[in-house]
Amino acid sequence: MEPNFFQRLWAHLTDKRQLSMRDRSSDEPHWKMNITPIGVVSGIAALVIMLFVLLMLLMAYTPILEILPGYKTRAEAMHDELVENIMHIDSMERLMGRMLEYNDAVTKIINGTTPTLHSTILTDSVKYDMTTVLPTRADSLLRSILERTDGVYSLDNTLDPSAVSAMFSAPLHGNVTRNFDAPDSSYDIIVASLDADHSVMAIESGTVVGIVQGSMGNTSIIIQHSSGYVSVYKHLGEALVRKGQMVQSGAVIGRLAQDEESGRPSDLGFELWRNGTAVDPERYILFKN
Repeated sequence: MEPNFFQRLWAHLTDKRQLSMRDRSSDEPHWKMNITPIGVVSGIAALVIMLFVLLMLLMAYTPILEILPGYKTRAEAMHDELVENIMHIDSMERLMGRMLEYNDAVTKIINGTTPTLHSTILTDSVKYDMTTVLPTRADSLLRSILERTDGVYSLDNTLDPSAVSAMFSAPLHGNVTRNFDAPDSSYDIIVASLDADHSVMAIESGTVVGIVQGSMGNTSIIIQHSSGYVSVYKHLGEALVRKGQMVQSGAVIGRLAQDEESGRPSDLGFELWRNGTAVDPERYILFKN
């Protein structure tokens, strides 16, 4: 019976060939080896698999990728993220500066004085050239609208600060050691922790929009809440959340830094902003006295 195509193919693949090395003058074999076509294919496949595994191990456990052009190292990725965070903070600072300028101008108009002109020079910090703006008819109209007893923009519709007291939970169990209106305050209050684990919690549900490493090694966390509120937690030793993460009210977001020698925790620096304006956190949060 004549073999079929597959039988002939298998016989061809398994047919042994002899690979030998012979003496050039006497034609005597010095070395020989029997090989088959399927053995050659299997050997090449095994070699390719071994090279692939070796390449994966080199990429996983050695810095070989860093020498490849266009590959971003971990240090470069951290640098880019830091630059992005700085740009976000700078934009927030400029927005807060404009809001403060606007509020200052409105306050001056209500008090019967003229506002100052904001400097048009682009710098890293907000500056004023203290040039007074001549009163205009629009100023008088704004003042009359605000002083009316009715209307949407009337000052009579201003929300009493006592009505919004304790609308957020406290970031930690502790005492306020420096108030918002202290001479050395910079938009923040200082809270000394009374808890053993020194955990810091989110005052309200929101989104982590920034995690900033300070020059002294401390960490600051910025959380965006609803209704235009932003909370800032400073002097942290570690952050337990990541940028872009959604957090719930009361969730632990970090822990206070500790002094290496004494082991004492640092005090929490806490800021609360509303629509770009720093507000007194004690009007919105009930701290332990």
